[in-house]
Amino acid sequence: MRPLIVVLLLAVAVPAQNRFAPGTQPFIAVNAPVVALTHVRVIDGTGAAPVENQTVVIDHGKIAAVGSAASVTVPSGAQTLDFTGHTVIPGMVGMHEHLFYPSGGGIPMYNEMAFSFPRLYLASGITTARTAGSLEPYTDLNVKRLVDTGQMPGPRLFITGPYLEGQGSFAAQMHELDGPADAVRTVDYWAAEGVTSFKAYMDITHAELQAAVDEAHKLGIKVTGHLCSIGFREAAAIGIDNLEHGLLVDTEFHPGKQPDQCPAQGVTRAEMGRLDIASPPLREMIADLVKHHVAITSTLSVFEAFDGSRPPLEARFLDVASPEAAVSYLSARARARGGEASASIAQMHK
Repeated sequence: MRPLIVVLLLAVAVPAQNRFAPGTQPFIAVNAPVVALTHVRVIDGTGAAPVENQTVVIDHGKIAAVGSAASVTVPSGAQTLDFTGHTVIPGMVGMHEHLFYPSGGGIPMYNEMAFSFPRLYLASGITTARTAGSLEPYTDLNVKRLVDTGQMPGPRLFITGPYLEGQGSFAAQMHELDGPADAVRTVDYWAAEGVTSFKAYMDITHAELQAAVDEAHKLGIKVTGHLCSIGFREAAAIGIDNLEHGLLVDTEFHPGKQPDQCPAQGVTRAEMGRLDIASPPLREMIADLVKHHVAITSTLSVFEAFDGSRPPLEARFLDVASPEAAVSYLSARARARGGEASASIAQMHK
């Protein structure tokens, strides 16, 4: 994995190699203006087959040339690294990330992980990330500034504003909107502070979401949603740009769903198991999202966590987790392993 991270850091770090603070320097493995990676396998992310024995030239943070050794001339003075047996891929973009983690010991409070999470994302090959909802938006914005100015390591961050949540939120750290006018004020304020997207949450009303989407679009900003009180087709008609998590949060198929209300139990795994993917209502919903150009962020790793047998528990994960986060994770894993049909939107909490 290390050679891959070297490549990703080069693409971000070299253009301003003299601006990095001392605390960032240990994360920079290569600090030359021009670097050549030789004898490397290249996967370009387009679906094309891997290409062997390639040379990649990076000039001041930009990929200047990719090709066989015979077709690419390594510039004089470039630092040359032999990557025989290694693979270079594009930096991965995380579309649903957070800088916090549930860790309230049964109380819905979330610790900001502003120091560790940017490092862990970068170590995993994430070079760009959308935070997809903030509980400490000023912290997130300041972390972005610190990364951008070389004062701390981390991926390029696109900060989503504070959750657009309605009345009845389970989370004490979320502001509860008191109507459409408040939704507009919230969007205007945080857009001016520098966020680049917004995320609607589980108890927002139709009127509040409509006001938020309209105002965000006036400002050229997109809105996503982890919804419950509003179904997917309703959100698409409002004009939402993106939806998080998939069918588990689409309550339009929940029996007895009422307008502007999040069902108390959300959508359980049992209900999900009864959904027929080929049924006309579900196919119509998918077609409607396509018609409205609504994207889906699937967050498959979230659903994998509901299975107590996957992914394998690794000691290195627990080593980097805070004690509270470790307890929260292990408790959720134990519940999943016990077979509880408790995987609902209310327990995803993100």
